[in-house]
Amino acid sequence: MSPATVNFWFDFVSPYSMTSALRLFYALTSKQASAAASLTRGSPTCDIPDLSNVNIVFRPINLGALFKAVGQQPLPIMAIPIKGQYMFHDIARGLDALGHPGFPLSSPANWPPSSNVAGRMTWMLTQGTDYINSLSAGSQAVSASLGQVLPLAQTKVVAEFVWRVYEAEFMAAEDIGSPEVVAKLWDLYVCQPSRLEGRELPDGQQAVALAQGDAVKAGLKDNTQNAIDSSLFGLPAFTTEDGDMYWGNDRLFDALNHRSVQDTSAQKTGFCAKAKEANL
Repeated sequence: MSPATVNFWFDFVSPYSMTSALRLFYALTSKQASAAASLTRGSPTCDIPDLSNVNIVFRPINLGALFKAVGQQPLPIMAIPIKGQYMFHDIARGLDALGHPGFPLSSPANWPPSSNVAGRMTWMLTQGTDYINSLSAGSQAVSASLGQVLPLAQTKVVAEFVWRVYEAEFMAAEDIGSPEVVAKLWDLYVCQPSRLEGRELPDGQQAVALAQGDAVKAGLKDNTQNAIDSSLFGLPAFTTEDGDMYWGNDRLFDALNHRSVQDTSAQKTGFCAKAKEANL
């Protein structure tokens, strides 16, 4: 049987998506320290999944546009101070357990940042090496794909870049809305590992320039519309091949195990289809 495919939907202004991004990064690269692994084993919010029979597709979107589409105010949890404070505390202790201390205990100054440049560059990265190089060469015939499964080596690069953007935003308090900041991360975590695999890509400054082009802007916008059409209402979210959806970092394992338990479920229609039938 071929591996299942699960979409991971996120935006860099979604703090809980950061924990999911780290768990997937660890799962794909086996970089978690063994001591940390022993602390998180069995936790629905921190345990590291086995992805040997699952393809993960990273799906960056614009969370503000999603909230607007569903009639939700931006970052609603921050409108209630005690809930916002709890969110930062909760994420910090989870990342501590995962071996990454340093998450701020309250909302950083000037947060949330603009995630447009980082989101577009991530979307471009999810299209694969050939797409990026064709775009860089000025090809007008280059075509994009929503939700394609990349080769494992390229998926690992996407996972690390996504995590490093989150790390810069929250751990290093860098402005990920700055093209210079994201270009530096691209050089370190996209160009260098890709070169080791024998794949050449545009450098960070060139990637930033490509991300400002109409094709990449449209790609992130289409990805966001795809999320809206799939009945998403918050992040992180995970969708399955048969149109079911799981919301929240704590539902990662449920999404990954969806195919194996679906035969025993009385819910034969996924949430995405149910929501459309109900005109939600």
